[in-house]
Amino acid sequence: MQTIESLAEIEAVVRPHLKFLEENDALSPDQNLGEAGLDSMASIDLLLDIEDRFGLAIPDDLLTEDSFSSLNDIAKMLKAAKA
Repeated sequence: MQTIESLAEIEAVVRPHLKFLEENDALSPDQNLGEAGLDSMASIDLLLDIEDRFGLAIPDDLLTEDSFSSLNDIAKMLKAAKA
């Protein structure tokens, strides 16, 4: 299993799924990803990319309405999935 190094590593996986965020736009750890363009369909693709990148299977009970709200929320979900 690969380790999660930083929010920057998570951001690298998330950023391609944010259709309203330009390449050079800043993305803060608490920024609302929905406002940056992450919709429900993109969330499914993001989940698959996260599982692939970090070598995890995210349990259904960790997938909530807020799981993909921000980089920090994704980091918390990944930490819980590793536990």
